[in-house]
Amino acid sequence: MPLLSGFLLVLLAGLLQGSFILPMTLVKRWSWEHTWATFSFLGMFAFNWILTFLLVPNIFAVYASSPHRDLMILALFGMGWGIGAVLFGMGMDRLGMALGYPVIMGLIASLGALIPLLVFFPETLFTTRGLVLMAGTALVIFGIVLCSLGGARRTSTSEKSSATLSKKFTVGLAIAIFAGVLSCLPNIGMAFAGNVTAAAGNLGVSQASAGNTVWALLFTLGCVVNLVYCLYLMISRKTLSQYWNADTPRNLGLSAAMALMWIGSFYLYGAGAARLGHWGVIVGWPLFISLSIVTGNLWGLWRGEWQGAPAAARRWLNLGLLVLIVAVITVALSNSF
Repeated sequence: MPLLSGFLLVLLAGLLQGSFILPMTLVKRWSWEHTWATFSFLGMFAFNWILTFLLVPNIFAVYASSPHRDLMILALFGMGWGIGAVLFGMGMDRLGMALGYPVIMGLIASLGALIPLLVFFPETLFTTRGLVLMAGTALVIFGIVLCSLGGARRTSTSEKSSATLSKKFTVGLAIAIFAGVLSCLPNIGMAFAGNVTAAAGNLGVSQASAGNTVWALLFTLGCVVNLVYCLYLMISRKTLSQYWNADTPRNLGLSAAMALMWIGSFYLYGAGAARLGHWGVIVGWPLFISLSIVTGNLWGLWRGEWQGAPAAARRWLNLGLLVLIVAVITVALSNSF
C-alpha cells in the first residue's frame, strides 16, 4: 500500500505540475505581469507558508539552529531560482505549453542531477553512474534541438512575417533555456542543505517533511524577485491601474488555481517519493518530470498551439518529446549505479 499510494501521489503531482500554466491562458483583461505577480504571491509565499506551518510548526527554530552560511546560500539560490521562475513564465508565454514544457523541464531534470554530482562528487564523473548521467544530459540537449527544429519549421511556414516570427522564436527559446538552467536551483539547493535538514531532524521533524524547510526559504526569496519584476513592469508599462477591473475576481480565482496546482505538485511529489523509499529517485523523479512534460505538451496541443503547423514540424516536436522522456529516465537510472 505505501508503494501504491506513493505512485498515485507522484502521478497526481506530475499532472498538476504539467497543468498549472493552463489557468493563465484563461485570464482576461490582465497583462502577463498581473497574473504572474498574483500567482507568485499566492504560490511561492502564502500557500507555501501555510503548508510549511502545517508540516513543520517549529520552522523558525530549525532556522535558528542552522548555520547562517547555509541559510545565506539557500537565500542566494532562491533569488537565482526567482529569476528562473520569471523566465519560465516568459518562456511559456512566448513558446506555448507544447514546446515550453519539454525544453524547460528537460533541463531541470538533467542539470538538477548533474550539477550536484560535479560539485560534491567530481571523482564519480567517469564512473558508470557519472557516464549514464552525462548520457542523459546529452539526450536532453539532443531532445531540445529536435523540439527547436519543430518550432522553427512551425514559425517559418505558418505565418507571413517569417523573419519576425523566427526572431521571436529564437528569443523565446533562449529564454526557456535560461529558465531551465536557473529553475534547477531548488534541486541543487537541496544538495547544499544537508545541515538545515539535519537541524530539522534533530528537532523532531520527520524525514518526509524536512525538505519543506528548504522550500519555504527558497520559494520565499524567489517570490520577492518575481514580485519586484512584475511591479516594475506594471509601473514602466503603466498597467498598475488595470489590475482592478470587472474580471479581477475571476482572474484571482484562476491565479489561485495556478498557485495551488504548482505548490501542491511539490508537496505531493515529496510525500509520494518518501513512500517509495529508494525507488523515489529511481522511479518517482522521472515519472514526475515525464508526466509533467507530456501533460503540458498535450494541453498545448489541445489549445491549438500547433494548429495548422506542417506535419514535419509536428514530427520533430513529437520526436524531441520522446527523446526528452528517454533522457529523464536515463538520468534517473544513474541513481541505481
